[in-house]
Amino acid sequence: MTDDRDAHVTRAEVEIAAGPEEVWAAITTASGSAAWSFPADVEPREGGAVRLHRGPFGPDAAATVTAWEPPYRFAYLERAVAPDPTIATEFLVEARAHGSCVVRVISSLYADGEGWDDIAEEAGTGWRMSLLLLRSYLTHFSGRPAARLDLTVPVSAPPAARAEVGALVARALGVGGLAAGAPFRTPENAPHTSGTLEHLGPFFVLLRAAQPCPALLAISSFPMDAVTLSVNVAGRLYGPGADAVAARELPHWHEWLTRLVAGIEH
Repeated sequence: MTDDRDAHVTRAEVEIAAGPEEVWAAITTASGSAAWSFPADVEPREGGAVRLHRGPFGPDAAATVTAWEPPYRFAYLERAVAPDPTIATEFLVEARAHGSCVVRVISSLYADGEGWDDIAEEAGTGWRMSLLLLRSYLTHFSGRPAARLDLTVPVSAPPAARAEVGALVARALGVGGLAAGAPFRTPENAPHTSGTLEHLGPFFVLLRAAQPCPALLAISSFPMDAVTLSVNVAGRLYGPGADAVAARELPHWHEWLTRLVAGIEH
């Protein structure tokens, strides 16, 4: 048994046009994980150490590998002392026909008391977003290293206003009402980027940019606590000069987002 506290379990899955070995490299190597998600240092064995680098969205975390079955099953455990929850994360990779596979993530939060179901569901929402990023990375940029453009901006609005904030961000990016696969170009008062809309949901926009350099840009709204939201940008930029572009563009994104949410008051 992982923990003697109550388990709160969420599941997420996505089908990807890539083989299990490609997925395995993306979820278990430092360069692979950094190219679509949090950078992770993984000691490749059961019982090995894991270090998850979650800044600026959260503190770094230490975990232990609980399953290591290349290239189909990888799991790790972030153990904590009550009242903090212990978190178990499991990746399952199932090969399908024609070189594709299904990737499933099972996230289990172990904690006592009330209110943990909502927190667990937010973790599940985060994983569903992350798997869309993984799919886009493996479809368009597989194996390529990435520069990071990450930031988070607090919003003076309660979690109940999340859809309203998400719609505001989508309109400000010029993608409100577009369908996945549509071309986009941001308005003049937004950070300059253009390309293809990968996903548009109530709380999450995923852009595959061609300009100013090849990139995946995930913009989402998430509760910070019971009374405050944040808007987050997780950008992964690819190709020669990506580090310089990320350093140049990060202040523009921060200024734009800060200005955008400044007028939101509830």
